[in-house]
Amino acid sequence: MAVPFVLATLAFTGVAQAHIAAFAKGMYCENGTDPKNPNYNNNAVVAPLFNFTLEELWFQRERGCDRVPPPEGVFLDVPAGGSFTVDLANNQAFSRLSYEGKLTSLWPDGGDHPDNWNGGGVGEGCIDEAGYMHVQDEQHAQGTAFAISYHSDLNQVNLENLVVFSVLEHTPWHREATYQVPKGLPACPPGGCTCAWLWVPRGCGQPNIYMQGFKCQVSGATSITPLAKAQQPAQCEDDTSKCVAGAKQMIVWNQLTGNNVFPKSGQTPAYNSRNGFRPGAQEDIFAGEPAAPASSSASSSVSVGVTSSPTAVTRVESVTTSKPALTSDGSFTIQPVTFSTSTTTRASMSSGGGNGNPATVTVTVTAPGGCSK
Repeated sequence: MAVPFVLATLAFTGVAQAHIAAFAKGMYCENGTDPKNPNYNNNAVVAPLFNFTLEELWFQRERGCDRVPPPEGVFLDVPAGGSFTVDLANNQAFSRLSYEGKLTSLWPDGGDHPDNWNGGGVGEGCIDEAGYMHVQDEQHAQGTAFAISYHSDLNQVNLENLVVFSVLEHTPWHREATYQVPKGLPACPPGGCTCAWLWVPRGCGQPNIYMQGFKCQVSGATSITPLAKAQQPAQCEDDTSKCVAGAKQMIVWNQLTGNNVFPKSGQTPAYNSRNGFRPGAQEDIFAGEPAAPASSSASSSVSVGVTSSPTAVTRVESVTTSKPALTSDGSFTIQPVTFSTSTTTRASMSSGGGNGNPATVTVTVTAPGGCSK
C-alpha cells in the first residue's frame, strides 16, 4: 500500500482516529480484527470504553479483540527491574508496527507539532486537533498504566489478579512511552502472562476509559514472591489517608456494570495521585518481600548423637545419608556413627540435600578427656 493512499484513507476516516492506544509486539488485534486479512492501517484497538458491561469491555470483547491474540510465542517483553517502550498512536499506521515506521513522528498522529502544543485556553482549553488525547497540554495529561495477571488464559483473568504494575505520568503525549518495571516481578507461568494498557482521560470529550490487551513475558526475574490480591483504587484526592496502598485494580468507571471507583460529581479518576497511584514502577504490589528461589543445596546446623572411644579416631570427616536427607520442613538426618562412649557434637551440611538427594555432612567428634585428632 502506497503511503499517499494511506494518508488519504486516514483523512477520510478522521472521526475514527480520535482516540489512542498502545502498539507493540504481543498486542491483541495487531493488524486489525481479522487475522486472515491483516490491515496495517487500522485503529481497531483505539476506541474507548463507555457504558459497557464488564464482560463486554474486558480486553475489548465488544469488538472481538479478545479473540485475536498475537501469534504463538510472540510477547511484550517486561524486564524485571528494567523498562519497556510502546508506541502510543491513534492508528497502527503511525506506529513502528506498520510500514517499517515510515509514517511515525514524535507525536501519536504522525504529524508535526510544536513542543509547547496546547489548546490556547479557549473554552475548556482542549487541543482540537489532538482530540484523540483528550487534553489541553502535556501537564494536563492524566497518566497511563500497565497491569499484569499471572494467567495466560483471558478467562482466568479478573479484577483481583490483574494488578497495575507501572504508571507513566503526563501521558499520553509523545508517541514513544517508556514504562518502568518493579524489580521484584516474578517470572510468568508456561504460556506467559496477560498484560493490559490502561488510561482514563480527563475532560475534553466523553468520560470514558481505555483497556487494551497484550500477551507478555517477564524477563530477568530474580524473585518468586507472588503479587498481592488487587484492591479497588479509592478516589482520594480530597483525603490522602483514604488512598489504597499496595496492589490495585485497573479503574472501571462509567460502565453499566463492574464500576470500582466512585468519584464525587465533577471529579475524574486517574492513574495518578488522585487514586493513590505513584509514578513509575509500583514496588508495593507484592504479597511479601521479594525472595529468590530456594537453592538445591543448603547449609544447615543440627545436633547429632554419636558414640566414641577415647582411643578411637575422633574426627569423622564426612557422613553420607542412605536416605533422602531433606524433609519438607528443611531438616535432615544422618546415620549414626558408633564408638564406645556417647557424646554430642554439631554437624553442618556441606553439599547436596536438595530435591530428595542424600546430603553430605561433616561431623567433628570430640572424645572425652580432650583426646582428639
